[in-house]
Amino acid sequence: MLIILYSNAITTDTLGKNSLYPIYISLGNICTWRRNKEDAKQLLGYLPIISAKDETEQKSSNFKKLARKTFHTSIKFLLDPLFKEKEGIDLKIGDEKLWFYPRISTIICDWPEAYTFSLTYKSANSNYPCHLCLVSKDNLANTSLREDQMVLCNHKNMIEYYNSNTTSLASLEQVYNYFWDIP
Repeated sequence: MLIILYSNAITTDTLGKNSLYPIYISLGNICTWRRNKEDAKQLLGYLPIISAKDETEQKSSNFKKLARKTFHTSIKFLLDPLFKEKEGIDLKIGDEKLWFYPRISTIICDWPEAYTFSLTYKSANSNYPCHLCLVSKDNLANTSLREDQMVLCNHKNMIEYYNSNTTSLASLEQVYNYFWDIP
């Protein structure tokens, strides 16, 4: 069974002082017209939004690292029940029980949140500003770049950078990514 996650932080008042960070889940194996209906998505939970006491703290590397770790710890807390069973899980839909292995197929979010999910640098000035591939910022607009010249930001590549303590070479934050542990 394919799982789709939807995430987008929202402001809940007109002054912009109150925010929520909901994350929704849907099944990818149902047809698109049905999946896009409001009742086909389920609120999985709210991710915490960490506030800094001042701008200096907000820009500190310790605060940013804490925010990243908190995000991935929260994702782990929300998704672990789906992935802890190695033999699959039973899903009851109506009166019918389905047995399946859950797999995350897509995470739908905006660009800044994609960086948070992938733990890549958020700056367009970084060496590799794309969260999908390791193409240098100088080559992103290169139309003659061939597909075999691109390195994807996949689990295997990013874990290698993390384990070898060379994350800065791939514009990757030095925080363990929860998604590396799930199938």
